[in-house]
Amino acid sequence: MTSESQQNTESSFQLSFRFLPELSSLHRAFLCIFRCRVVGFLALLAVSLAGLFLTSFWLSPTQSESGRLIFNLLIFLSLSILIISFYLIWIDLLKPVLDIEEWSQQMRSGNLDYKTKVPKYGELSKLTEDLNDLGTMMNHLAKDTEEQLHHHTKHTELKTQSLGILYDVAASINISSSLDDLLKRFLRTLTEVLHANAGAVRLLNKDDQMELMASIGFDEELIEKERLLPTESCVCGKVENCDDLIFQDSVLPCNKKVGHQFFGSDQGLIVVPLQYQGKTLGVYNLFVHQDIYKQKNNSDYKELFTSIGRHLGMAIAKARLDEESTKVSIMHERNRLAFELHDSLAQTLASMRLQVRVLDEIMHSNDEAASWQQLERIESTVDEANTELRGLIAHFQAPIRKQALIPAVQDIVKRFRTESDIHIFFQHTINNPLKLSDKYHLEVIRIIQEALNNLRKHSEANVARIMIRQRDTGRLHILIEDDGIGLQTLPENSKPGEQIGLKSMKERASRLKADFAMESEPGEGTRIILEFDLNRAQSTQPSVKIDTSFNLI
Repeated sequence: MTSESQQNTESSFQLSFRFLPELSSLHRAFLCIFRCRVVGFLALLAVSLAGLFLTSFWLSPTQSESGRLIFNLLIFLSLSILIISFYLIWIDLLKPVLDIEEWSQQMRSGNLDYKTKVPKYGELSKLTEDLNDLGTMMNHLAKDTEEQLHHHTKHTELKTQSLGILYDVAASINISSSLDDLLKRFLRTLTEVLHANAGAVRLLNKDDQMELMASIGFDEELIEKERLLPTESCVCGKVENCDDLIFQDSVLPCNKKVGHQFFGSDQGLIVVPLQYQGKTLGVYNLFVHQDIYKQKNNSDYKELFTSIGRHLGMAIAKARLDEESTKVSIMHERNRLAFELHDSLAQTLASMRLQVRVLDEIMHSNDEAASWQQLERIESTVDEANTELRGLIAHFQAPIRKQALIPAVQDIVKRFRTESDIHIFFQHTINNPLKLSDKYHLEVIRIIQEALNNLRKHSEANVARIMIRQRDTGRLHILIEDDGIGLQTLPENSKPGEQIGLKSMKERASRLKADFAMESEPGEGTRIILEFDLNRAQSTQPSVKIDTSFNLI
């Protein structure tokens, strides 16, 4: 088949469908004529009037008695048909139209349940039925819309309440001073919002027991009984496989388990797991009335409770991590203090102890002159210990203030010259003020101080040098070297308690992610090299707060 014939077929097909509405309307018109009583009586009226006209035209009433009788009968028949036609017009047309008008007014006024009367005959009977069906559909649609609107309103109210609860959770997390305070604050908020009669929060301790951390609505006797629970003792302490909320419609099993009826049979229990990264840290137990329980036991509230449990689980995990971080910080601070004390006071006190033993031996030999000489040595050592202690205090307090690196090193060199006969030179290629972040500034200064302290005490050097320069790669290079005797014992061969100063410098350098190296040979002096990324060292970082205050007794 060619494309032209296809186009002709499609055009004829569209043309045939174009005349379908006209044929349908004509068909409906014929059906209306056959079904409408008014049309039939009007046709009879037309026939009778035509007969009356023909009778009056062909027959003379005065000519025949039978002619007058036929004429009168036709007049009576025509009047009867006319009256019946008017009645049918009222019954089949006018009254249904008035009823339809009343129906439309009722629909506009909102009375969607209104039904108009359906005439038995006439074309309007089908129309009236259709209008009633339309009203029923509109009524159902309105009810469905109202129900959906009500459901959406409830859903919006629930979401608003959920946002309020989550806001309270966030506020409690921000203002709580400790983990216990956080749990108590939120337990109080949750019981008030959900109208719970009582509530408890339990966390899993190191012994795999659920420990009661906070409670509301329980007496002291029950609290003591429920202080610790095995993880599988009851639903209140259930942890394993507790990935979802638990709804229990009665607390009677709890009463039997405890042996004490603390709630009636109309109470339900909601168990909210506190989770972080898929691990359950504890549970919230909320005791609510069964009516409230049935209301809360739906998907929206489950989503809310799950979100609350995860938020609190994250807060609990963060609090525990902060606690562990504090412990680690304390351990690091203790190690730092040990490193700081090692090369200042510890060795002087050890020397004093040996001198006291020598004095004891001299006194047993009754050598008075040697005893006085030894006492003078001990006195000198005590003065040195006092000086070192004061220097240690200054060492703790020194460059914590905000100061550029070069002036801070110049102050250290100036102090070194007053405490030692070693000639020291400080060279640098830094023209602009070089300010490091608090963390880098503190650690770099401490490394330089420790290196100079070791140099003064152990190197037996005549000349020392500090060199600071910035490489083209953006790294800062610090060199500290001397012409002393060098290391007599390799660091890897040292005994526990020795080489603490070197370990301190290495640990500080590792915290800065810096490169640290020490080169030393017996009789060849010592070189210490520290190198780190200057861009990272100058970036904004949180201030390092170190408590260096201590009391002397």
